[in-house]
Amino acid sequence: MVNVTWLALIAAAALIAVLRGVGIIPLLIGCAIAILPACVGLVFLRQGREASSFAPPLLVICWTLLAVLGVALTGGPSSPLTILFALAPLVALNLSDTDMAAEAAIFGVIAYFAVLIMGRFGLLPPAMAEHLPLTVAIAFAGLALAGLLVWVLVRDRYANGAAVQAQPEAEVVPETPPTPLPVFPTASGLLLLDIAPEGRVRNLSGDRLGLATLKTGAALSSLFGPDADVAALRPESGLAQGEIVLADGRLAAYAAEAHDGGTHLLLHDISAAQRQSDEASRALETAAAKLQDRTAFFASLGHDLKTPLNAILGYADMMRAQIRGPLPDAYKDYPDIIHESGQDLLLLVDDILDLAKANADRQRLEPEPVDLVASAQSIIRQLDNQAERAGVKLKMKADAEVWAEADARAVRQIWQNLVSNAIKYSERGGTVTLDAFEAGGAAVISVIDRGAGMTEDDLKKVTEPFAQGGNSRGRAGTGLGLAVVRSFAELHGGLLNLTSRPGKGTRAEVTLPLADPADIAPLEDAAQ
Repeated sequence: MVNVTWLALIAAAALIAVLRGVGIIPLLIGCAIAILPACVGLVFLRQGREASSFAPPLLVICWTLLAVLGVALTGGPSSPLTILFALAPLVALNLSDTDMAAEAAIFGVIAYFAVLIMGRFGLLPPAMAEHLPLTVAIAFAGLALAGLLVWVLVRDRYANGAAVQAQPEAEVVPETPPTPLPVFPTASGLLLLDIAPEGRVRNLSGDRLGLATLKTGAALSSLFGPDADVAALRPESGLAQGEIVLADGRLAAYAAEAHDGGTHLLLHDISAAQRQSDEASRALETAAAKLQDRTAFFASLGHDLKTPLNAILGYADMMRAQIRGPLPDAYKDYPDIIHESGQDLLLLVDDILDLAKANADRQRLEPEPVDLVASAQSIIRQLDNQAERAGVKLKMKADAEVWAEADARAVRQIWQNLVSNAIKYSERGGTVTLDAFEAGGAAVISVIDRGAGMTEDDLKKVTEPFAQGGNSRGRAGTGLGLAVVRSFAELHGGLLNLTSRPGKGTRAEVTLPLADPADIAPLEDAAQ
């Protein structure tokens, strides 16, 4: 219904554009791009959701690309087609994939920011007034589809909730006062029966195991196959155990125990347990394949984003160095702002890629002796402008070398994430202190700020992906920085330790393996 509705809306938009005099070539190009996600969705629907684990991500990617192309070709960030960025997360939610919805939202923000930067540099085609009717019509179609997706999502969740509430309770029709039985879950594969001396079911609890004849008062023999030894289920004393065939041919394990008023009989559907195990295995295989596909998607998209980002940073450096001549006074601050924003976005892309690789167990480190103090000083030089804009001072406490056996890029990213966070949550006039030292047979990275701080509840969740503490209100962020730091620390065999108090600041410490002195000596000799 959603895909067909979108095709109908695009057809209506095309008709409006024709009536308003839009040219045939831009009309055909615009409609061809607009209907692509719906066509992919119809093929996906025809094949079934289990046909390919890559089909749902492909569908969400198509909606994201539609939004990016639409905005880029119709005037950039000011285009009415920015509404299309909401469709990819909504489609992912309707596919019951909240992780993919979050990823689609993040990459939509990144794509919008990239279009914004490209528009600033005049890299996008100008919006043409004669195409405006088609643009507005497609934007209205996107708004209508977003409303439809929200309605479908709310309807399905309401229907599921009503279905759960409408499930009938287990039928219990006692003929005589039954023996009290413990309550077993109705979908556990376990059935507990109280058998009267005359061989009839007096009470029951748990899963009915699909037995059509099971009810209070039913004969015990009616529950099992014709060749089953029903007498073994009613021992005169003590406990009896074994396996028996149910009436429909399935195998069940049993345990029977005699009591003063009859017998307690516990049945366990072995076939159901095996099915559940098989389903769990298939679910794990599907999840692994899905994660593999998503990691490949992240790697490809991350590469595509890094290419224009590196160009943006390169041109910003050229302007900062005034290679083509001095800039007008009104624009002198712009290259620093562009460079700083580009570095932030590049760090975000690296964080997403590193987190995806770690979750897929594909992160590979290249350990070597790394001077933590020299790495910290490099980060101070990189983030000094950002700290100055925030009114925060960066201070290095350590004055001697501290060598760790670690991946140099990972160490740099740990410093960058911790210091960026400290700057973000510090008040103007505050100081962020960087330190490196040896303690407990490990090399330690330390970053201390006197900013907003965190509560105990915040500390429990801030190292999870996309999670932020209560002090994040009003501050931009994705909740990835500390998750990446923890991931890198654990990959090195170390730990991330956070201590904080609200209003008093935060201390973040990362432990890493110490470097072998025999490996450090040649490096120190070369430096001298």
